[in-house]
Amino acid sequence: MIQIKKRPVIVVMILILVMGVLAACNQTDAPKDKGEKLVAKVNGQSITYETFNKNFSIIKNQYNKKYGENMKNIWSQEVDGKTFLQIKKEELLETLIAEELINQEVKKMGIKHDEDKINEMYQGYLEGLTKEDKKYYEENNVDEEFVKSRIITELNIQKMIDKISKEAELDNEEKLNEIYKDYPVQVKASHILVKEEDLANDILQKIKNGEDFAKLAKEYSTDPGSKDKGGDLGYFPRGVMVPEFEKAAFDLKVGEISEPVKSKFGYHIIKVEDIKTIQKLEAEGMPKEQLEAQKQAIKNMIKYEKFREKIDNLKEKAIIEKYKENLG
Repeated sequence: MIQIKKRPVIVVMILILVMGVLAACNQTDAPKDKGEKLVAKVNGQSITYETFNKNFSIIKNQYNKKYGENMKNIWSQEVDGKTFLQIKKEELLETLIAEELINQEVKKMGIKHDEDKINEMYQGYLEGLTKEDKKYYEENNVDEEFVKSRIITELNIQKMIDKISKEAELDNEEKLNEIYKDYPVQVKASHILVKEEDLANDILQKIKNGEDFAKLAKEYSTDPGSKDKGGDLGYFPRGVMVPEFEKAAFDLKVGEISEPVKSKFGYHIIKVEDIKTIQKLEAEGMPKEQLEAQKQAIKNMIKYEKFREKIDNLKEKAIIEKYKENLG
């Protein structure tokens, strides 16, 4: 959340991830810790409203800078019964909970960070601030102690990533080549999108009974971009489709058809027509520079997937209490 220097892509991915992985934690009545209002407790460690509010002031400043006066209307817009402001506050709460889990885990590992490195990153943060930023953050008590705590958290995230990379042998060329051989880089898929789950199940049964997928897509699908093409979406890489759709598509083998997959758009029935791996892209003549970029993307994705598994594991073992009524 603190903009210090340009982060590696994988760190950005991880910070996005931690916003959403803890939505099932307990909601209980809100206590106070030494007189401070709390928004959560993680294994007994308090996250105060003051900390939450400082973090949210950073998010709010970034959105306001990007969208200007339009943000006044955007904050109040409703999505699925919640305002955009509520959604962003709840996302931040999940982020802070996940970060606290990471901080606790790194502390158990006995890792300490070099003070000179922290000071260097803090100076980089200061140098990146405009006069308007400085005034805004001063008004919201975003002080040196707070910023350095954010820096330590980002360093902890990087330490966790490094540990995961080592455990997954992502620096082992032989191991990586084995992964590249079968790892799906692009998928060619078709889908049928409908609003009702019962209808999706009925269509899936028709497919199992031998009816033509493309014909059914033209008849039933509500996706205007693919309906008239028999549901054909063409080839797409990771990071393009909504998460639920992407996971299902990249988990299927060529010729397989998914069970109905729910996303914010409705229910998808997905059929995979083809899969491209690094070897296939190389055989098709993809330039070396692009192939290397694809390999790096695979490494990043594996780190992301392993990190998600780690967070899920920490969450399962943790005692987490959330006090959403204190988010304001």
